[in-house]
Amino acid sequence: MSIEAILERIDRHNADILDLLRIYRSDDESQKYWRESPRLHRAFARKLIQAGHPTRAFELVREGLEAYPKDPELSYFGALALRRGGNTERAGQYLNKLLSQGDLSPKLRIEALCLAGSIEKERYIRSQRTIDDSQIARRSAEMYLKAYDIARDDALIQDRREELFPGINAATMAHLADDSALATAMADAVLERASVEQEKPENAADYWLHATIGEGMLLRKNLQSAAEAYCRAVSLARDEGKDGDVMAMHRNFQLLRAKIPVDEQQWGFFNVGNVVAFAGHLLDHPDRPAGPARFPGDPVLIRRVEEAIELQLKQLNARVGFCSLGCGSDILFAERLLDRKGELHVVLPFDLEDFYKTSVDYGLSSDEMIGWRTRCERVLEMASQVHYATTEKYLGDDVLFAFGNTLIQGLAILRASERGVNPYALVVLDDRDAPVARSGGTADFLARWKSQGLESRIVDLARIREELSLAYSQRAPERTPDVSVTRVRRKTMVMIFADVKNFSKLDDVRYPDFFATFLDEVKRLIDSMVPAPVFVNTWGDGLYLVFEHIVAGADFALRLVERVNLVDWPTLGLPADTTVRIGIHAGPVYQRMDPILGRENVFGSQVNRAARIEPVTTPGCAFASEQFSAALAAEGGHAFTSEYVGIEELAKGYDRCPLYVIGRR
Repeated sequence: MSIEAILERIDRHNADILDLLRIYRSDDESQKYWRESPRLHRAFARKLIQAGHPTRAFELVREGLEAYPKDPELSYFGALALRRGGNTERAGQYLNKLLSQGDLSPKLRIEALCLAGSIEKERYIRSQRTIDDSQIARRSAEMYLKAYDIARDDALIQDRREELFPGINAATMAHLADDSALATAMADAVLERASVEQEKPENAADYWLHATIGEGMLLRKNLQSAAEAYCRAVSLARDEGKDGDVMAMHRNFQLLRAKIPVDEQQWGFFNVGNVVAFAGHLLDHPDRPAGPARFPGDPVLIRRVEEAIELQLKQLNARVGFCSLGCGSDILFAERLLDRKGELHVVLPFDLEDFYKTSVDYGLSSDEMIGWRTRCERVLEMASQVHYATTEKYLGDDVLFAFGNTLIQGLAILRASERGVNPYALVVLDDRDAPVARSGGTADFLARWKSQGLESRIVDLARIREELSLAYSQRAPERTPDVSVTRVRRKTMVMIFADVKNFSKLDDVRYPDFFATFLDEVKRLIDSMVPAPVFVNTWGDGLYLVFEHIVAGADFALRLVERVNLVDWPTLGLPADTTVRIGIHAGPVYQRMDPILGRENVFGSQVNRAARIEPVTTPGCAFASEQFSAALAAEGGHAFTSEYVGIEELAKGYDRCPLYVIGRR
């Protein structure tokens, strides 16, 4: 197969880029193409980044640069991979080196300058005025302005719309830097070009063109024209199913709204719908003691609860929902959200068959319970995504239900943040159920949500039942623990694995210096942690720590990165870019005395998952699992962020896992 044929396969819309990479890395016939030119390195790096695999892309770029050290496109893709992977500082270093070259093509220089501008823009967004953010905004504007000047002057650029992106961003960031003269001049220039492009029939459906006009008009404080252009842009984007692009438009609008007085109530077309975290009571077990209980399988009651859920979804304008899928409330919520063409995320607390038995059909073969299982299976097929808190067996541990609730709440908070909306909780609750909320139950779910100061809505099950004259018994069905095995109960903990990139390049003679420096730094950091880790281990350059608290885990990980980056690595015989890679995961694990170590150890399948994350982490970053990131978001009241990176194939073929990069606000 020729290199052109390989490149054509890579560029196909539905190409499985990881599969293609495996094929053409192992295929003997293709090896000559990797050696002859950087074309395959470039093509795979670009597609890997687009597909959400920045770490794989970066490793491929590093390999390519060893063979082709002066290739500017590979340097650009290295910077882009680092940016997408969360290491903006190193991405900036790559860009500075790249932009110092005098032989870049105009197109590549424009892309590099825009990437540099976007990095500064992200720093501005995260600064939250804790520092002089106008200086950050000014640096961003300068980068975009340089890109705009090249795009405007380069006669080789055939599509003149290419000058609009850097131009409008330069205008916006200049405005945020309080440089009104530059902002006005750039907005006028962009609007002039955009009006010409708008007249061309082929651009009629270009929603980014309309959004650019809207942003320019907003900068000129022509609110009516801005609203009309934005409204058109949003309509066109939604027609193509591009809600993500609508959210991107809204983010820039929100940035400007902080300095341009606008009543957002009049800009309702931006509303992409709200995100709802749901919990509700299961149907009562059919074999409960005689007499009505909390949620009997009465068809009229079920229908009334369903109608109440439907009304709440309409009032909340719910477009995204997160729930479990037990019989009764959960399934009713999921079905109603699907009827609204919403984005449904199902969160299962443990092994699916165990979940059916504990929460869907109760292991019964009656027509009623088989019907609920069939509905559950149908929803699982239709859901946008199914998330597992863990795939382990239940074994009577209610901590798994509680951890599942944490994921529902945390994932909803993360998704709401991505969409620029506030999250809501909706619960079907009988608050007379018990004086103390049971861990993992609906009342516990609501209490934890309210403790973060977040808004909620309640479907009052007791009131609906009373309206139907259905009596109530204080005795609700209990989950039956599995007593067939004797075991240690699981606890939700945070596992951290870290190692030093470039350690394999260390000469044997330098080992004592390395350990004296590196491990001393780590020891001082561990000693300063409050709360302290409950378990610590090392081997070579590797570290393994366990924390009981989510926020403590995030804090340690980022402090470790910061400390390691201060080490003078060349004096230890390692490259200056030496740093750490950190993988973090949270989940239910066992804790017991280790007779070999003579102290309590932590073990279980969740430890293995944490260990597999670290090798696919971007150097200089802390990558976390979806479970940890959700738990961090659900915790609230801290200064840490989780930014989605992509779905990575974990080390040693362990699994495919959504990963997030942890940072500070």
